[in-house]
Amino acid sequence: MNSLVPLACFMSRDPQSARRLIASALVGLLSIASASPVWSQDRFRPAPPSLKDLDGHFPFTVPDSGAAWETRAKAVRLQTRSALGLHPMPKLAEPRATIHGRREMDGYSIEKVILESLPGHFITASLYRPLPAEAGKKYPAVMYAHGHWADGRFYEASPGEVKTLLASGAERFENAATNHMQAACVQLARMGVVAIQYDMIGYADSQQISFDRAHRFGINDSNPPATEAGWALFSPLAEGYGQSVMGLQTINSIQIFDMLSNLPDVDPNRIAITGASGGGTQSFIATAVDTRFAGALPAVMVSTRMQGGCTCENACGLRVLTGNIELAALTAPRPLGMTTANDWTVSMPEDGFPELQKLYALVGKPDAVKLFPAAHFPHNYNHVARVAMYGWVNRLFGLGLTEPILERDFELIRKDELTVFDQSHPRPAAGIDYERSLTKGWAAQIDDALRIRQDDSPEAARGKLDLIGEGWRSIAAWSQGYRDLAAGNVSKTDEIAKSLAAGGEVEIVLVDDIREGAGKAALSPLDPLAAETSGPAPKVKNPRPAAAYTYGYNAPPVVRKLGVLLNELQSLRGDRDVRFRLVADDSQIVLASLAALQWPEGISSVRWSTAAPADFDPVRAVESIYDPGFIPNGLRYQGLRGLHQLLGDRVTKVAQ
Repeated sequence: MNSLVPLACFMSRDPQSARRLIASALVGLLSIASASPVWSQDRFRPAPPSLKDLDGHFPFTVPDSGAAWETRAKAVRLQTRSALGLHPMPKLAEPRATIHGRREMDGYSIEKVILESLPGHFITASLYRPLPAEAGKKYPAVMYAHGHWADGRFYEASPGEVKTLLASGAERFENAATNHMQAACVQLARMGVVAIQYDMIGYADSQQISFDRAHRFGINDSNPPATEAGWALFSPLAEGYGQSVMGLQTINSIQIFDMLSNLPDVDPNRIAITGASGGGTQSFIATAVDTRFAGALPAVMVSTRMQGGCTCENACGLRVLTGNIELAALTAPRPLGMTTANDWTVSMPEDGFPELQKLYALVGKPDAVKLFPAAHFPHNYNHVARVAMYGWVNRLFGLGLTEPILERDFELIRKDELTVFDQSHPRPAAGIDYERSLTKGWAAQIDDALRIRQDDSPEAARGKLDLIGEGWRSIAAWSQGYRDLAAGNVSKTDEIAKSLAAGGEVEIVLVDDIREGAGKAALSPLDPLAAETSGPAPKVKNPRPAAAYTYGYNAPPVVRKLGVLLNELQSLRGDRDVRFRLVADDSQIVLASLAALQWPEGISSVRWSTAAPADFDPVRAVESIYDPGFIPNGLRYQGLRGLHQLLGDRVTKVAQ
């Protein structure tokens, strides 16, 4: 891990990198304190201890039956796709790559790849193929998603690091020690596997969104304002539409899969993915959202502990009520391999892996999950770990090679020869103006896919409404995690008891302050994680102002209040034959609408008493990711309008 870019994986646990990380952290924190116009500590309350962050404990409870797992897996897969902006999946460019610059080497060829994913956004990669090639043969393929090693595909370890790796037995050859990622792809091709190493955003040739924007947001960079041309990632608009670096990298992985599937020498049914650290995150996330992958081997990443420290490994909603073990379990019943090291994965043999073994046994594939521990090495994808990967690939694809499969030396190709761009293949647009155009175009795709129009056929309108409903119900489902925090977090008037005694339909007025409900049957649901009931929402301690560090692990305040409200209403109802009619003003209408959506058996209708303009939407009106009304992905699912389309005539709008 001492080769990794400091703070790209911000919360690294490699003790050998401690001095480098601490120095970089101090520089980053000082720059935030002195220069950032976006974030300052005194603007937000300290996080209550009950807020989870990426350093929490994320155990996986295995369901009691295969049927229960299928239900749970479906819900978590939907949550994952929604969090990453893949529900619905955006329309991608045709997966036809520009492949050029072929070089034939010892047992393999290497080529340069430029592939469009979202319109205008390009993936850059190196493609390795077996030599000599057999005419007409379709080879299996492995996608290699690199982690946070400096310069990614262009990585070169320092001479001192190379010596250390060779002396410790982590590597066998100087060239492999210099670039272990290239070594892996070369060896896979020599084994008879097509391999592709593609750039993470901001690494190597992928510079349309810079490294600082993608991986150091809030340390070396701050967000520019939205304009007519669009908005930046990490902004309230981007988060509202579910637009993130992690989501974009997952889209890139899916597009690489589709490109490989269309190559004449690749078997589309035998494509797997591997990668270490941040590349490990990409690996198990890709197989979680796309069931076409034959299997995954995420190295030194999956654990119940640190979940991924970089902004590129976090997305709002991704790990609310779940974690990396369960996300990796979505690979089941397909083969899943993992490695560990002396990092946050060190406890996997006793905490995490036994649960995965139990899950795989439950689905009838007990031998399809493997763990390759190596606690004597720091964070790595070294030769020892790669040998485990080669054996796993050998068995996955039935290559019939004798194990252990050891590397032999190869000719190292360096940055100037690896770059995919030249005079005939110029670099695409880049920078903040490009980023704005990307997010605006991406949002237009989402709106086109989900906005119900008058000229939509009944079938088209129903399909859109179903997607909107899946999205909002997935968000509302997080409220279940806050039911046990509901006690003492709701205020109510004495009028409620009188209304309940009368039976029938009980009208409940939702208010911000219970004093506003004097003389009425009124409730004031409070955020169970907030230190007070007004002002900015609480945030986790991570100093970087990225919403995903808080809302990747905790539901937004409105959904937390939803858990409190539903708990209270169900408790009030008890065995009584009553249903509730909620009355809400502009500040409570989103909460009331979510409650009606989540509990249709108990809530008959919502009356919206409004003084706002006709086009008012509190989901869209949010201007800060720390606004108590902020709902990640709320704009993707058409905001309040989408909610009310789902509720139909159960909502009545009354002007104040």
